[in-house]
Amino acid sequence: MALPWGILEEKDWLILRDLYALAPDCAKFLSRRLRLDLEETMQRLRRLENLGFLERVKGRFLKKKGLRRPKHMNHTYYELTREARLYLRQTLFEDRGGHS
Repeated sequence: MALPWGILEEKDWLILRDLYALAPDCAKFLSRRLRLDLEETMQRLRRLENLGFLERVKGRFLKKKGLRRPKHMNHTYYELTREARLYLRQTLFEDRGGHS
């Protein structure tokens, strides 16, 4: 099933691009980084998960780039689904190629 890319709003795109660039994260840190309201960020993450763009990170510890050791997950962490990640990779690559 194809993802419904056409219904996304600009804030949804911000969240997806951030998760693509910086790996899995939780609503608290996403909202701080993107300067969005925490409650709105949580609602958007749940909506994006229900639409198939995101999935919850399973497990208790998260290995994240830049950390010396795995981080204990105190919150719900989200990451892009495979289909969303592949689409964003293609889209971002095409955007860079068009500006050369």
